[in-house]
Amino acid sequence: MAPNLPKILTFLLCYLSLVSPAQEVWRESFNIPEKGVWGDDATSEIIRDFDGITSWTLKYSAVELSNSDDYAKTVATSGGRFECRDINAEVIWTSELIDISAYKNITVTLEASETGSGANEATKYLKAFYKLDNGEEILFETKGENAGNWGTDTATQTGLNGNILQIVIYMNNHYASDKVILDEVVVSGEEKNPVFIESGDLLINEVLFNPVPDGEDFVEIYNYSEKKIPLNKLYLASRDKENELTQVYSLTSEKITFEPNSYLALTKDTNGVFPWFSIKCPDCFLQMEKFPSFNNDEDVVVLLNKQLEIIDEFSYTEDLHLPVFHDREGVSLERISFEAPTNDPDNWHSASSFAGYATPGYKNSQADIEGNEKVSVTFEPESFSPNNDGYHDNYSIHFELDKPGYLCTIKVFDSAGRLVNTLARNNVIGTSETADWDGTDENGQRQNLGVYIVLVELYDLKGNVKQFKDGVVLTDILD
Repeated sequence: MAPNLPKILTFLLCYLSLVSPAQEVWRESFNIPEKGVWGDDATSEIIRDFDGITSWTLKYSAVELSNSDDYAKTVATSGGRFECRDINAEVIWTSELIDISAYKNITVTLEASETGSGANEATKYLKAFYKLDNGEEILFETKGENAGNWGTDTATQTGLNGNILQIVIYMNNHYASDKVILDEVVVSGEEKNPVFIESGDLLINEVLFNPVPDGEDFVEIYNYSEKKIPLNKLYLASRDKENELTQVYSLTSEKITFEPNSYLALTKDTNGVFPWFSIKCPDCFLQMEKFPSFNNDEDVVVLLNKQLEIIDEFSYTEDLHLPVFHDREGVSLERISFEAPTNDPDNWHSASSFAGYATPGYKNSQADIEGNEKVSVTFEPESFSPNNDGYHDNYSIHFELDKPGYLCTIKVFDSAGRLVNTLARNNVIGTSETADWDGTDENGQRQNLGVYIVLVELYDLKGNVKQFKDGVVLTDILD
């Protein structure tokens, strides 16, 4: 059992971090190096650079910095930290105003450390204070004051409650060979009104698992609840050959709310999605830092909450696609009904050709239309004039279908019975679609004024055929 102990401990630590009631509210890890002040080697003047820094400020009016080795700035060491070296005065690091109104029992921690042999407590120190609701500065209760040769400590303050928090750090170091270091300032707390995400609150609604070359997979989810769901409490994953969870990746670390009855498309890179499809809602996309790699033939898409409980799970195979798609690259699978089980094979269908073979971020082309019990095909207007004046510029054919699975052919003939244009040829059609004719032939040439006949044929894979016919007058094409 001993060899497995490290693995078991690692799992337990990860699990406890997931189920802990405390949530991270704010963090400063100093990831951007060379931000702060330092001396100029040629002139001994102070060089300052705070570009891009919005989460903290620095007061440094009394420092003496004679060269570039004298500084109070961020460095790249250990992944980023803030250091003071030979500054001969005190600097004051102050965080931005942190909104803690949605949390209770706030805890603040920060890493305070030093290097070197200098031991003068008056000229080498780090002191940590906090201000609550713009009140007075109060020293951290644990390791708030660090001076001389203290090594490394974690300054901690617990049990804070209020609306606005600010962290204030006083740092000094007169030694040229020593460093005083601030790192990993973290604010955490318990949510006052936590949102519990349960199975069925969110649904996997559309999946593109076989993208075109240079394209990206996407998974669309739908908020089927009345809850405002924080996306930083969700994970996307897959399963391995032993059916164990694998590639468990957080959707985001940002505090983004997923509104009820909304769609959200998850992907690694929108540049691998936007060029290929009609994007009606660019804001309905979330780029994940890491995204599971889903197989082109079959795999499992798993949506999890913070406690790694399954919210929804979809086991797909490429055989769920309509057989007419011999090349399934760039064609998504769409969910038909929110009410039907996710893993009911009859609840999924290839996206419509008219919709561009996918509908990421908005309503599915094959979505079940409540109340549609029969096929309805309507034509309008009776006459149209494609002269770009904004009035009846197109002739439209509207489809309201009783179920997914229809294919469609639309042909336009002139009054002599000659074929003018084929608007659709064996196209997979969605449950609610519109096809337009702009008065041109298949080469894009505008047609003469006159009467035209439009024939529509709908059929399914069971051999059922429905035909519709209409006449339309093409009028008043102006040059």
